[in-house]
This record gives sequence, C-alpha cells and structure tokens, in this order.
Amino acid sequence: MPLLCLILAGGKSTRMGQDKALLYDSTNILSKKLEALGCRVLIACGSRERAHHFDSNCWFDPPYSNSLGEVIYAFVAEHDEEVQLFPCDMYRLDDAALAAILAQSPGVPLDSESNEQFTLTRIPAQSNLPKAMSLSELFSGLERNNLNFLGNRLENFNHPDQIDDLSKPDQ
Repeated sequence: MPLLCLILAGGKSTRMGQDKALLYDSTNILSKKLEALGCRVLIACGSRERAHHFDSNCWFDPPYSNSLGEVIYAFVAEHDEEVQLFPCDMYRLDDAALAAILAQSPGVPLDSESNEQFTLTRIPAQSNLPKAMSLSELFSGLERNNLNFLGNRLENFNHPDQIDDLSKPDQ
C-alpha cells in the first residue's frame, strides 16, 4: 500500500496576509511530486469551499475542530495506515529534502536548529494519539528524527518578509 501523505493547506494565513497554500501553487506542485514518487495524497484544505483550488483529493476539517491538533487527530482516527504530514508553506523543500522526509521512520523531525517540525511528522499506522489541541501534546509520545542536515529547507514561511529571503542559498 502506498504511503498516505496529508498536505496541510487549510490555515487562515493571517500573519502572511495571503493564502500560503496558494502561494507559488506550492500545494499542487507538492502533491504532484508526491504522487510521482508513488505516494497517495490527500489535501487537508479546511472547508469544501476551498477544494476547487487543489488538483488532488481533499479532506475537510471536521465541524467540531478548533485547532490543527484536532484536525490531525480526526484524520488519524479515520485512517489506520501510516501517515506522512506535509505543510503547504515549506517553499524550500526540494527533491532531496522530500526523499529524506519520506525515508524517515515514524516520529517528529528536528531541523537544523533542533526545532520540532510537527507539520512534517510521520505518524505510525494504527496510532492511538492523545486527544490534544496542540501539536506538541498530540505528538508527545513519538520519537524525534534528526533531519538537521536539510538546513533551511525545513523552514516554514509565516511572514511576508520571509518571501524575500527565498533567493538566499541553503544554510
């Protein structure tokens, strides 16, 4: 069975000031790359009204969810298989970084600054995650995977000034 990848693309992007899932068509590009690598892709796009923006199948937030933690918890409860998360706003992910992420064992990746990258977590099959609002609580029982060799390719983009830094080389 192909690895199930869930692209997280339903956020409000209030700090960025624009929809990060649509910026650079990053979500559709990522989904095509993952599908070409043999993965099964779903996009957590938030609401049905957003689905027309995406080329892959969408999964919609449950009506009772108030946080990303609750959204992921509900998704994992519906899917017994191993799940690899991807955020829509890591614009520096390249093919080598994708390969490293897809090769990781279940757990939470650590970036070059030892920050936990919860939105790149590999969730084991048949997980019994704790019900939690925050991602740190949701993934508290998972191992940590050192992916520091990927440098700034694991950077999330949350502010408009970060977009200007895209042309800077990997650090």
